[in-house]
Amino acid sequence: MRCVFISFIVCVFNSAGYCQAQDTSTELKALYSIYDFQFEKYHNQLRVLPADETSLAQLLEIFFFRWKEIPVAYSTASSQYQQLLLKNLSALLKEKEPTPSTIYYQICTCLFLAEYYSSLNENWSALKYAQKAYPLVIASLDKKTNQPEFLFINGLYLYYIEYYREKNLFYRVALSPLRKGNKEEGLKILNQCLEKKSMIQIEAKLYLAHILLHLEKKTDEALPISQSLAICFPKNLKFAELYAENLIAVKKYAEANKFVSILETQRSPYYSIPGHVLRGLIEEDYLNNKNKAKEAYLFSTRQELKPVEYFQKIALQRLKNE
Repeated sequence: MRCVFISFIVCVFNSAGYCQAQDTSTELKALYSIYDFQFEKYHNQLRVLPADETSLAQLLEIFFFRWKEIPVAYSTASSQYQQLLLKNLSALLKEKEPTPSTIYYQICTCLFLAEYYSSLNENWSALKYAQKAYPLVIASLDKKTNQPEFLFINGLYLYYIEYYREKNLFYRVALSPLRKGNKEEGLKILNQCLEKKSMIQIEAKLYLAHILLHLEKKTDEALPISQSLAICFPKNLKFAELYAENLIAVKKYAEANKFVSILETQRSPYYSIPGHVLRGLIEEDYLNNKNKAKEAYLFSTRQELKPVEYFQKIALQRLKNE
């Protein structure tokens, strides 16, 4: 069960096929500033949130840490982030008559905690918070709500529970006690989440692009989604990385070059390592320059870094195939 919940944890917010609108609510404006790495602007917007929106403000602050300190579990803000999550969950659980918003915030915070501990390989702690979220997610599925935030969670559960059941026998047995899902229905719901301006539109778009690109191998379908993220939030390096990878997957190497150049020159290895791996793919598959490709792959493997092990495995495999 841990693996399923950890898979759909990475945030619970945001926007889809549009850029920032002038009539956007204060919380969405703050959220968009986070997504575009305009963190000072975000703090200014946070100050004008209504005083009674304490839970929302706390969740936005959690979201701020998750994006500013990527990867937060390995950053200097790790302990501060952990304490913020625990404090937030404690306050939410004290609500005697929780509203739908409170329940949603509880699910988010539990999943963020599960993600945090999973990143540090503290699997029992991760499982503890995933288990806290599970009954709330099932209750959301049973209510058949049209509220975008809960639809998003429902869609993720329906897709990922079946994705892992199909992965291998171990997962199939381990996940057998949990409610069954439906991958097609999950994808349908995630697509619905793109249609309404809400706190989860961008996150739904991010997940959908990831699923189509990496899991369903529908790279052409993923491309317009990853493109819109990169266009709407040009300062977001993770969106640049996703779009560059997608462009390379559909063999649009020249278009990918701009984004790869930005990534490989970053000081943080969290961005530069993926950038060098993608550079290697361009050099090898497009420019037929094996030496430069090898140089890029070797650069990306000099420092073992768990948060980018996906890209490092690609580099190691390419080096092995030489």
